[in-house]
Amino acid sequence: MERTADIVIVGGGIMGASLAWHLARRHAGQVILLERDVVAAGASGRTGALLRRHYSNRPEAILAHRSWETFAHWPEIVGGLPVHTPSGLIVTVDTSPGRAANVERLRRNVALQNEVGIPARVVSQADLRILQPQANWDDVTYAAYETDSGYVDAIPATHGMARAAREAGAQVREGVGVLQILADGQRVSGVRTTVGEIAARTVVVAAGPWTPALVEPVGVSLPIEALRVQVAILQRPLDVAEHMVYLDTAAGIFTRPWAPGRTMIGVGGGDQHDPVDPDDFETRNDAAYGDLARTAISRRIPGMRRARYLHGHAGLYDMTPDAHPIIGAAGPDGLYVAAGFSGAGFKKGPAVGEALAELILGPDHGPEWVDLAPFSAERFAKADWQKPWGPDEYEFSSDFGHGL
Repeated sequence: MERTADIVIVGGGIMGASLAWHLARRHAGQVILLERDVVAAGASGRTGALLRRHYSNRPEAILAHRSWETFAHWPEIVGGLPVHTPSGLIVTVDTSPGRAANVERLRRNVALQNEVGIPARVVSQADLRILQPQANWDDVTYAAYETDSGYVDAIPATHGMARAAREAGAQVREGVGVLQILADGQRVSGVRTTVGEIAARTVVVAAGPWTPALVEPVGVSLPIEALRVQVAILQRPLDVAEHMVYLDTAAGIFTRPWAPGRTMIGVGGGDQHDPVDPDDFETRNDAAYGDLARTAISRRIPGMRRARYLHGHAGLYDMTPDAHPIIGAAGPDGLYVAAGFSGAGFKKGPAVGEALAELILGPDHGPEWVDLAPFSAERFAKADWQKPWGPDEYEFSSDFGHGL
């Protein structure tokens, strides 16, 4: 393995793979991506990979939409087979007593999506009953509908991005763990790995919940916690048709088609509030989770009461206190971070890699098409960091939807 590099990337998920590709195609010198396991072994291999572009702030809407363009035109842009299924996507918001203002927020946020170029629209309860007649919409007055959003095959997409990075000239090294980030004074100087040291003047850590432990020794404190989150796969009854993707914050679930005749469901609540050790957590579903998922989805699609639980798994969210990511320079010169995506990162992966590549190669100005300043780690040192990202950030009683 090379002992020197221009840029070392730590983490073989969608963020690291995307960054390696964007740097390599910009001829950024010797780029080495290090993954201690295999590509997509972490959160990128366990994500629901919903392609939602609905946000209450412009920077994340831009990142999600620009990434959607890559996913939607994958064969032409990245190469390989298509990875995107444009099923359509519905976002509901909580309009329970005391949260009626969410409806007006929904309208303004859809207007923001339209300004960014996203073909979203507000739909009524009557519209929903036409769009998805097998679902019960009695508790939803209005929702956002994205006609060409959907979901991605996450592992093939991450592998495809890593292969594209290799083809563009980057090195992708699996089975090489990073033990320490090295610094010489006020600048990073490389990394110490399980197979030796690599000298580099730029290091990017995109290691999800493992990121804080890697950057803390060089003086960077990141408020990221690893939270265990489960999903279940159910076999739909024959008379329940394939549905759209729902980010159903009114019901506290997200759901998407998984395979022919199957549905993935994630349910809010439970141990999502309890930090875990990212190296030591239960990856199987809790014993009762299948029944919990079936009950939750049947409130929205009544026919799913007869669904059969097949299997499921637990993965990790790398959560920040405000449920928004940390992207950009941090600590010593030459150190960058892309982490803390709080369960909503995969959909932004291609654009985050592009934006970071432009920031690294042009640190005086960075990307002109998106403002990365709101994602700075320094925001948590400010007294008003808990202030919502925008005036139209929603209020929720469920666990899904924070960070919208």
